Amino acid sequence: MISTSPHLPDRKVVRRRARALATALAATALLMGAPAPAQAHDVLVGTSPADGSVAAVVPARVTLTFSEPVLAVGAVVIVNGPAGPVQGGKPSMAGRTITQRLRPGSPAGRYAVVWRATSADGHPVSGTFSFTATSASPSLPAPATTTETPTTSAVATPASPPTSATPTSTPTGATGNASAVWWVVAGGVLLLLLLVGFILTRKPRSSPENERDPRS
Repeated sequence: MISTSPHLPDRKVVRRRARALATALAATALLMGAPAPAQAHDVLVGTSPADGSVAAVVPARVTLTFSEPVLAVGAVVIVNGPAGPVQGGKPSMAGRTITQRLRPGSPAGRYAVVWRATSADGHPVSGTFSFTATSASPSLPAPATTTETPTTSAVATPASPPTSATPTSTPTGATGNASAVWWVVAGGVLLLLLLVGFILTRKPRSSPENERDPRS
């Protein structure tokens, strides 16, 4: 006859202890995993464009709406398109919504939105959605270039070459003065000729010695 050792526990006792331990662990996990109603995380209740929708053109922005106001800390929205990320700047917060602007000129195609936000209880929440655009978004208009038209005062007008004045007629006063000068010159010449002729035709005066009587 084989006797059982007094130090070994009964199998029934071991099974009971194992069941009790499993029940305690399950209850603990349930209590820790189930959040209280006041600590419930925010839930994404809508997006624009809607998840899986088809838009005529790439929108200028995407909007996420939550069940409760979200915190401005840690908000991230990434919009990936056929040419890569197209988000422009940081997302803006307004109550229960998060808005992310998109760059103009984004190409047509499928876009995937990856977002992350911080709920009112401080816990981060995240998710994804997608939409398709059949046309690219319009690009920014080119800045208008203004051409300045020079005014009349700013334009240097080339000076006209000086023209030589050609006299067409001799003034009457100038003609009279020239005639008078010629008459004065002619009179002076005539007077000089008369003086020379007088000198040449003048007889020499006899000296006192020549007037003495030759007989003396």
